[in-house]
Amino acid sequence: MNIKLLKTFTILYVEDETSLREDVCQNISPFVKEVVTAFDGIQGLSCYMENRNKFDLIITDILMPNMNGLEMVDEIRKVDSEIPIIYTTAFNDSEYMKKTIEQSIVSYIVKPIDIELLLKAIEKASLKIENERLKATLLGINEVLEAKINDKTKKLRETNTILKKQLYTDELTSLANRKSLIEDINKFKNPILSIIDLDAFGSINDLYGEKIGNKVLINVANLIKEFSKSINCKAYRIGGDIFAILKDEEFSVQECISNIELLIQTVAEYSICLDEYDITVRISITVGISKELTDTLEKASMALMRAKKNRTSYILYGDEHNLDKEFQNDIKWTKIIKNAIDNDNVVAYYQPILNKEQEIIKHECLIRISENGVIHSPYLFLDISKKVKLYPQLAKMIITKAFKKAKENSSSITVNLSIQDIVNKDIVKMIVDELQKNSIAKLITFEILESESITDYEKVISFISIVKKLGCKIAIDDFGSGYSNFSYLLRLKPDYIKIDGSLIKNIHTDESSYLITKTINDFAHSLGMKTIAEFVHCEEVLKLLEEIGVDEYQGFYFSEPLAHI
Repeated sequence: MNIKLLKTFTILYVEDETSLREDVCQNISPFVKEVVTAFDGIQGLSCYMENRNKFDLIITDILMPNMNGLEMVDEIRKVDSEIPIIYTTAFNDSEYMKKTIEQSIVSYIVKPIDIELLLKAIEKASLKIENERLKATLLGINEVLEAKINDKTKKLRETNTILKKQLYTDELTSLANRKSLIEDINKFKNPILSIIDLDAFGSINDLYGEKIGNKVLINVANLIKEFSKSINCKAYRIGGDIFAILKDEEFSVQECISNIELLIQTVAEYSICLDEYDITVRISITVGISKELTDTLEKASMALMRAKKNRTSYILYGDEHNLDKEFQNDIKWTKIIKNAIDNDNVVAYYQPILNKEQEIIKHECLIRISENGVIHSPYLFLDISKKVKLYPQLAKMIITKAFKKAKENSSSITVNLSIQDIVNKDIVKMIVDELQKNSIAKLITFEILESESITDYEKVISFISIVKKLGCKIAIDDFGSGYSNFSYLLRLKPDYIKIDGSLIKNIHTDESSYLITKTINDFAHSLGMKTIAEFVHCEEVLKLLEEIGVDEYQGFYFSEPLAHI
């Protein structure tokens, strides 16, 4: 963190909650020049307009009386499109996420505010501020000199050209940057934009480090650049591991999709060989496409988010992304969820987990909803249940069913818990009461999803301590799915690590997946933790996992989830 640079910053902080406003100010004030506070959007907007040249960064809550943060930022963006802005909110809603894309927000911090995450967001914003200050200063100096000294303009103009190129060029890859993309979209009559996200790139950075991660990005950039030339497009890097290609001409939907399918195949078949490190990396991509004439970038971003959510390789933005249709879908599933809760149609399925001898030693409890004989996967309803605040009822029901099954069968059951469950006092109380009442703690393993959304480690550690004292075990679920912070394990000290299925399913065809899996397994064993491999789907995968030394296995190769055990 560049403390010297931060000490030059003046921050406008808008928050209606007095105690939180004072707490955040107290924590960040030592690092910056000044923090100016406002208690709602009206006061924040007034303060900014009166002192707009004073502020380097704005941190604002979204939900506030009189004028909310979104409305305030809309007004500020009319006069300043560049000032970095960080949102804080208690709600992680897709509508807010869409709005932050439109408003070019630096970061989105979910309450309760973790000061360490907030400082990281400020540090991220400082890089943009520093670059913009430097480029603006140098451009200003050169333009003044060019006007005053006509007989020496040649060298100054060359320098100015370089600086302008830097302003529109990504430094690492030499591709055009986000600023260049936005200007090109506005100039083009028929823009066709594809936004490209590298799948699980965070795992590469975590495993190999930023230096090798950057080399991977450069290789991918060159591949996308060459592909773009072949179809008469322009390539861009617009974020950490986010690229884009843009074309300006009438283009059939089928031709557009054919090109993207070819790009996806080209990337999948491309091996990045870093001979100096004796490393070979293979990657895959997810693509969001937009042919819309308005809000092209935002709609391509929405298509990308939907593709990642649906776990499909690409999506072309269209009517299926209409918010009215999404709203209708939410209404439909809300009714199904409520009916399932009212009529006890929340059902548990159980997938076996086997040891090295391929003996079933426990079952993972998985939530489903039964509707008129149709069994619905949680993928269809779980996110919506959280949005409409029915999730805690579902969680309590499925946990109760898992505990009941463990008691009836005297069998070991693993139960999935999200961070949302662990910070819910009612759910935690119910868990502890049921464990004590039924004396089944030694049969229960709680699987906690590995996630960067954990901001209150103390609550998680406290929960783990309570249930471990009762006799339960703890597993970290989906480890290696993208966040994979190994320090996470040192703090939570689980009994098991469940290696994510996205690594396991490709372990027999992708050397990177094999290496990452082996590293996770070795690291876990060095800390005295056992490992479980998810998504074991064929004998070839099983043999490689046995070779690595994984302790337990789960997947369709052995059994799909069962309604009865």
